[in-house]
Parts: sequence; C-alpha cells; structure tokens
Amino acid sequence: MDEPRGRAGIDSDGTLDRVVTVRCGAHVLLLGVLAACGRGPSWDIPEPAVDPCADDACISVSTLQRAVDILFVIDNSGSMGVEQGTLAANFPAFIDVLEAQRFGASYRIGLTTTDARGNLRVSSCRERLPEFVFDDNAGTIIDEQQSGCLASCAFDTVATVPTANAGDAEVVSRPWIENDGGETNLAGGLAIADAMRCAGPQGINGSGFEAPLESMRQVLRGEGSSRGFLRDEALLAIVFVTDETDCSASDENVSLLIDPVGSALWTDPEQATSGACWKAGTTCTGGPGIYDECHSVDKGLDGQPTAVDPILYPVERYVDTLVELSNAKATRGGTGQILVGVIGGVPLDYPETGVMIYQDSDDPEFNIEYGIGPSCGRGTETTTSPPGIPPVRLAEFATQFAADERNLFSICAGDYTAALQQIVDALGRLSARTCVPGCVADYDDDEPGLQPSCRLVERDESGVERVVPRCVVTADGWAFPGTSPELCFRPLLDAAGATPSPADDLSAQCATQGANLELVVERPNGALESQGTVVDVECALTGPVGTPCAAQ
Repeated sequence: MDEPRGRAGIDSDGTLDRVVTVRCGAHVLLLGVLAACGRGPSWDIPEPAVDPCADDACISVSTLQRAVDILFVIDNSGSMGVEQGTLAANFPAFIDVLEAQRFGASYRIGLTTTDARGNLRVSSCRERLPEFVFDDNAGTIIDEQQSGCLASCAFDTVATVPTANAGDAEVVSRPWIENDGGETNLAGGLAIADAMRCAGPQGINGSGFEAPLESMRQVLRGEGSSRGFLRDEALLAIVFVTDETDCSASDENVSLLIDPVGSALWTDPEQATSGACWKAGTTCTGGPGIYDECHSVDKGLDGQPTAVDPILYPVERYVDTLVELSNAKATRGGTGQILVGVIGGVPLDYPETGVMIYQDSDDPEFNIEYGIGPSCGRGTETTTSPPGIPPVRLAEFATQFAADERNLFSICAGDYTAALQQIVDALGRLSARTCVPGCVADYDDDEPGLQPSCRLVERDESGVERVVPRCVVTADGWAFPGTSPELCFRPLLDAAGATPSPADDLSAQCATQGANLELVVERPNGALESQGTVVDVECALTGPVGTPCAAQ
C-alpha cells in the first residue's frame, strides 16, 4: 500500500478544503472507510493509516502585523570603546526612523554583549564606568570612559518599571526597552532615545574571544535574563556590532584553545591571541599578502578540518537555531520573519559593491595578533585596535537571512545612521511579507508551476475584512488589479533564479527556512494602512507546518 497523501485546495467560496486519500494498487479509497487491499478472510485488515494532516496540521495560519523585537549583540572587548560611542550617538536617529514605521507603535529592544551568554540588561553606562577600562594585566590599559559612555550619555540611571508579559503571570521589571502603543516601560518618563544613548554602550572589559553567535543563540533560547523577550506576533531583527571575527565555542573548547594543547591554531608561537579564533574557523585561498577569498571551516585542535567536535561551533548551529525558532513561532500562528544585520569589518562601500577585502596588514605584529589584516580602516590598525577584521563566519550566517538587499555594513564608518536606517527600512518591507512555513499545496495541477493554495484577508481594527486579491503579472513585473488598485499580494516562487525577472525571486531567508513560497502584500508607494490593520494569511500545505518539501 502506498503512503497516504493529503491534497489541499480552495473551494469556489474561497475556503480551504482538504481531501485525504489512501491508494491500494489502482484503487483509491477514502480514509474513514474500512477497507483492505486484497481478498479473502485470511488477509489481515491493516491498521487505519494515520493522517499527518489531521487537526489542521497541514494548514498554515499566520498574521502580518506591525510589531518587532530587536536584539543588539554588541562586542564588549577592549577595542570597542569608540565604536560603542558612535553607536550610542546614532541611537536617537535610529529610534526616530523606527517610530516613523508602523511597527514603531510596538517594539522591544534587547541589549547583550558578545560574552553575556543569554543575559539582557537595561542600565546607564554611567553606573558601569569601570567596564570602560580595559587592563590586560600585562601593561596595556585602555580607558574609554569618555568616548564610550560619558560623551553620549547624560543620565546617571536608566531603569524599567514592572510590566506584565504574555504567558507570564509576573509583573516585574524587564531587562529590555519597549514601546507598546506609545507607552514605554522606562522609569521616570525617560525618552527611549535618551535611554538608548546610555544603555547601549556595553563596556570594553569583555572577552577578547568574542562569541556573538553563541550570545545570540542563548538569548533566543530564553536563557539567562532573556526569558520572555521574544513575542510570537513580532518580527525578529538581530543586529551584530563587532570589529573582530566570531569565536563561538564551548567554555571547555575556549580553555583548550588558550592552553598549549591548542597551539596548532595559534598565530603567535608564544601564546593564544585573537588570531587563534581566526585560524580555528577560517581558511583562505591564494596569498600570502592578498587572498582570493576566505570562508568558514570547522577545525579540530590539530588545525585540520573536521566534522567531529570542531573547536568552534559550526555556523550551521546558528542557522538551525533561527530556522527552528521561525518554525516554532509559525506553528503557534505567529510570524517567522527574521532580519539579520551586521555592522562589522567590511569595506565602507560593501553595501553597494558586495566586495570584501582579505589582505594581510603591513604590520607583521598585527597579523600575529589577529590572523589577517583589516578589511576596512587599513593603515590605521594597531595591535590594540583592529579597525575591522573580516567577519567571515558572521557574514556567512547573515547572508542566509538577507531580505532583498545586502545586510552587512562597515564598523569603520564614522556614523552608523545610514546602516541603522537601512536595517529599519528593510524591517518595514519585511513586515509586509512572509515565508510560508512548509510545502505549499498546488490547487491546480493543470497549470504550469505552483498555483499556491492560499487566502489572504485584510482586517482593520474594527474587524472589517476584505479579501486581498493576487497582483497581476505583467511583462515588466506586476501591477495592481483593476478591482483593487490599493492592495494585492504577490507570490514569490523562484528559489533558483530560473526566471529572467527578479520580481518572483524567493528571498535568501525563505530558501534557508525550506519554504517554497514567499508572499508579499503590496500597497502604492506612500500608502499606509490604518493603525491596527493586519493581514491574515492561510495556506494549505502538503505536509505538517514547518516540514519543507524536500523532507516529504
């Protein structure tokens, strides 16, 4: 007997319908009818097949609405004082752009460091001034109290008031900043922009073996003080700010990397430096001097590639974390949309060109300290201040969750306003689209390509609904249908660039999540829906929610 299959479609009245069949040889039997393949009383009647699509398990239901949770993962190592000051000074402009978007009425901002391991905090950097002094106990002292904190922060304290949280009966102070319909959780009436100028700087006394990916993972898993930060109904944005390479590893492996047993990965024959992180997770082709390219590689203590117990956690560990989180939120009826941005060691023109620089420094001591020269700020580097080491592992991770533009920006810029604004603008576009979590069913086998079995309905704050029609495909791309010149949806189906037009291209993050369909709700330029308006999306799938086509 072949396996049972679920077939989904849309009735003429626009409602979703599913017929499940079981095939016995050439015969088709409806489930629920007691039947067996074969004849004769000696044949055993097989157990009824389990329908994988029972209880609407193969119906994806989600809502596009304007809410966002933003996590900043900020490098707090000794070289980051000036960069943290720049970020803090740019936060007011970031908040202005954020609140100009529709989701500006509902957002949360969490702040963590590259070695905080799951902890969020909201406090004034003036309360933590000793954190802005780095001492390596070997004669190097860096004092960034002024540039990292005092120059931007005007308030001695930043605190939050007790609030309730969805699914949490406690009313307590939360370690994040939020705005809900114009009401903030900040004590004393402090403006969010002012609070961010003070709470954003994270200090420079953290580990020089930065672990931004692992810090992110632990926050998203609700470890440390981050429990309850994420909301199912909110987009998720993750912004990394760092001038070095990712060194995410277990505590045990970091100890091994520092110990002489890990010396095969050292760039300094006498001791482990940041260059050990570069060497443990990266390999370049070409060179020396100028390299053709560099990419992540999982290596063991002997410095050789390995698939078993590498020193650094594989990048895929973090890709899987986001895919699992996205699917879990989608299964609960939330939004699985994610945006990743990196302000790191890429050239100033990287957003336009996409060209990375992999080149040794002219200073041999710098190469020993970091493993390679800077990709931006070349000529200004010192052994205590790398302008921007190429973020190879972070870049590979972030690229898999890109939307429709590049999402890497240069840490060497003297102003991060443009980068932060582009991240917010990308969030605005992302809030009008969704990766459908699973393998969407085809409602018309006779038409070429996938005819997605989906229904979109716009609902305003008063409950008034209207069906969102499909946009009209034209030679130049698409157009609003004549019956609805102010609203339509586009299905994006092309994951491999098979068609000449980019108008139907599936985004990188949807492809990463295993989706075969991305939906985009279009409105005329400048048109904004009224506050509280949402779009409900319902799609029939060929398997349970979150199961990609390839796994069925």
